[in-house]
Amino acid sequence: MKRPGGRTRRTREAVLSAAYEIVAEQGYDGLTVDAIASASGVHKTTIYRRWTTVDDVLFDAVLARAEQVIPLERTDDAVADLVAMAWSVAENLADPMARAVAAATLSRPDDDALGNLSEQFWTLRIEGASRIVAAAQSDGAIDSALDPGVVVERIVGPIWFRSMVLRRPVDREFVESLVYSVA
Repeated sequence: MKRPGGRTRRTREAVLSAAYEIVAEQGYDGLTVDAIASASGVHKTTIYRRWTTVDDVLFDAVLARAEQVIPLERTDDAVADLVAMAWSVAENLADPMARAVAAATLSRPDDDALGNLSEQFWTLRIEGASRIVAAAQSDGAIDSALDPGVVVERIVGPIWFRSMVLRRPVDREFVESLVYSVA
C-alpha cells in the first residue's frame, strides 16, 4: 500500500533539499551520496534505491524546485501567463541559493552527464512554457509562425544572461519588455 504524503514524500523532500543545499554551498564536487545521506538523515541504501546516481538526485532536485518556484500555469490571459513565468525565472535567479546551483551546474561545460541532465531539464521546461506560447498564438497575441520553443528562449535567455553573466538585477519592466517584444 502506498502512503501518499507520508514517509516516502518526506524522504524524497529531505533528499532533494539536501542535494540542492549541498550544491549551493559546496558546488557540484561536494555532491556525494554520503553527503546527501548525512545532510538529509536518509540512509544511503534508500537514496540508491530511488536514484541511481547523484546526478539523478540533482536533476530531480532542480526540476522539483523549478516546478515549485517557476510554475507554468495557464489562465485565460496567455500573455500575462508568460509575464508571470518570466518574472518567476527572474525572481528565482535573484535567490542566492538558486544562483549558486545554476552556477555550479554551468561550471562544468565538458561534463557529459551534467550536459545530458541540463538538456533534459531545459527540454521539459521549454516544452511546458511552449504550451503557454501556443495558447498566446491561438489567441492571436503572438505570431503563429514563430516556433514556441524559440519564443521561450527569446524571453528566458536574456533574463539568464543579465542575471548570471552580467550579474545585474532584473526588474519587472525588463521582463515585461521581453514578453511584449514577442507579443
